[in-house]
Amino acid sequence: MTAAAAGGAPAAGDPGGSQPAAGSGGPAAGGAGGAPKPSAPGPGQEQAKDKQDGTAQVASATGGDDGADRQEAPQSGPGAESYEATGQLGQGSQRRGLLQNAVANVEGDMVGGDKYVVLLGGRRRRLRALSPLIAERVRFAYCPPADLPDARDALARQRLLILRSAAGYGKSAMAARLLLGACRGALYHLDSDVDFASLAEQLENDSGVIERGAGFLLERPEDIGNLGRETYEKVQGALSQADAWMVVTVAAGELADGELLAGVRDLTDAPQPLEVVRAHLRWRLGERDADRLLAREDVCEVITELVGGLPACRQAGDLAAALSEQYDLHGSVDLDRLREHRARLEAEDFEIWAESLPDAGARSFALALAVLNGLPQEDVAEAARSLRGRLEDDGPYLRAPGADGRVAPAKDLFETPRRRQLLRLRAQELDKPGGEPGKILEYKDPGYARRIILHAWTQYEIQGELLDWLDELVVHPAEQVRVYAAASGLGVLAAEAYRHIERRVLAPWARSESALRRTAVAYALSVACQNPWVKEQATTLVSGWYADGRPQVRAAAARVHGLSAVSGSPVEELARLFAVDSVTVAVAVGLGLADLVAADPDAAGSVLAMLRSRAVEHRSGRAAVLAFLIVAAQVVVETKDVEPGAAVPEWPTLLYLAHRRPELRDSFVLLWRAALNEPFFHDEAEQVLGDWAKLAERDSELREMVRLLVGAIAHGDQRSGRILRGCADDWTHRDRIVGLPLTAAMVRTQLDLEGV
Repeated sequence: MTAAAAGGAPAAGDPGGSQPAAGSGGPAAGGAGGAPKPSAPGPGQEQAKDKQDGTAQVASATGGDDGADRQEAPQSGPGAESYEATGQLGQGSQRRGLLQNAVANVEGDMVGGDKYVVLLGGRRRRLRALSPLIAERVRFAYCPPADLPDARDALARQRLLILRSAAGYGKSAMAARLLLGACRGALYHLDSDVDFASLAEQLENDSGVIERGAGFLLERPEDIGNLGRETYEKVQGALSQADAWMVVTVAAGELADGELLAGVRDLTDAPQPLEVVRAHLRWRLGERDADRLLAREDVCEVITELVGGLPACRQAGDLAAALSEQYDLHGSVDLDRLREHRARLEAEDFEIWAESLPDAGARSFALALAVLNGLPQEDVAEAARSLRGRLEDDGPYLRAPGADGRVAPAKDLFETPRRRQLLRLRAQELDKPGGEPGKILEYKDPGYARRIILHAWTQYEIQGELLDWLDELVVHPAEQVRVYAAASGLGVLAAEAYRHIERRVLAPWARSESALRRTAVAYALSVACQNPWVKEQATTLVSGWYADGRPQVRAAAARVHGLSAVSGSPVEELARLFAVDSVTVAVAVGLGLADLVAADPDAAGSVLAMLRSRAVEHRSGRAAVLAFLIVAAQVVVETKDVEPGAAVPEWPTLLYLAHRRPELRDSFVLLWRAALNEPFFHDEAEQVLGDWAKLAERDSELREMVRLLVGAIAHGDQRSGRILRGCADDWTHRDRIVGLPLTAAMVRTQLDLEGV
């Protein structure tokens, strides 16, 4: 941004370009409802007088009791919700990252951040990464058949390979093994309802290309009868261009086009079930324990009894998992329980596993991990203990003292070590990212999180306990726990049982005095509204909140629109709420706009244009200025993505965009002038500017951006320049513990050049 580029911009409150005198009306002199003021010796005295008038006015408009003994909370400045919202540098961007990861947690995706999106069958879906459970088994417990080398050579030549065999020959495991060995990028598992007519286009991401080095596994596609030579060659060519790979598995007799036989490899050699069991046990238990177990004649007889000698790779692997789990937990195996396990194999493996969890402690930990999947182990453990306390029978049973005279505790907190708990839950611990000490916990298969939550909700009569537990988590001190509880927990349940959740949670929380619970409603709907039916119902619900006269309800609506959960035009919907005379609503609108810009920085243009138009209106000016300050404070860009050599990890997004996009500068400068001259939210404006100055003090490039902004604001606007000089003086005041001498000197120098 250059001072000259923005120097001719009109002052705030005057779209025509004329400069308002100090003390004139409009947002610069008090915004909505601010009375014109007489001239005063300096900006500080002007601000104080107008703030007294504005405080009285807003207190009356928001329910002040006109002299009653009850003390009203401050409407602006230190202690007010507006001051808290503008003091959270980068908080909006952090919320966006947490919400993105929480949504990925229950959508079966591997990672947070930007998603690789494809079109399958005409519907937008997130592409599922291959389950780490499958990849792990294939890497460490695979029995290679004699057909493997030939299939590997064929895939290397063709890029697209069709594996064909009867059931039990291990073609899915071979397909995964081939792709793990061939591809250098991510490995994805396609849904079986893929449309072959446009498969090449469906594999493309939003940029119109196939991800380089990726691998794609497609098992038993429903549309295999429509796969012809032309489509095969088209997909093959697209994969070759992207250096990508695909393996399709089919049953014998499913291909309809004889011209495809050149791309087919038949599996004729299947590993013996006993050898599959041996490989799995060696991987899970170690070679010594596995061989000792299989040396028992009765164990081998049961294996032969349950899986026989016919090809049955999947069943043999499942049996080995059951054997190893029994042996690891109990040091022995119960052959009758193995027979029972085999009898239940026709049911889903997940159901068998979930219902085999032995007690409320294990189930509570499984649920806590499902909701907080990927968070630190301390958060998961705390949540698990809280849920366990709600689910266990805590009746007043009489417990006799032991030999030492002490009464034993009702729960043994040393009952199951974390290592065994994670093994039982098919989960793992990983190091925290960025070198931070500590561990995070997550399921090996990311699809487990959503399934566990729904299994608990639908199979057991614990709905009330679950909702009470989530109610506790959404007001947790840690924001990451609050976001995950609302999105991964409540959002999944709202999609499953919307009417119940709306009546029991969404509507009451929208009326709550707690901003955290109102925010949880928005996070929950951002997940649940991916279901089209739920989105239609929620749209009606949120529309009704606009007509509700309570500020809390309208604030809840603002947070929902900020996540684009129910509307295709969220900026316009949020702008409507500026007419409401409530700081609570204005803060919620600002947070909603911050969410929009954090999710899509390109939305900054429409957001700034809307705020500029509203800032000059008598009724909405003050609220628009506050919303601008919240966006300015809460949305940051990570410098590693835009300027790797920067001295600080983040820059204010609006400042960064205005510096690089000339079309944003006029609105940006005018809104800053309005904010600096706004008497009611003067403390908030100085707070945001001060936080920017703290970053600029450590980063010369950011300091240059601030210098250009100062020049643009002060050019032709003496009043704003004097306010900026007052801020610079505060940054170097002798009573300030940590001064900002570099930034303050830069501001004074630039103001001297502008003649202020």
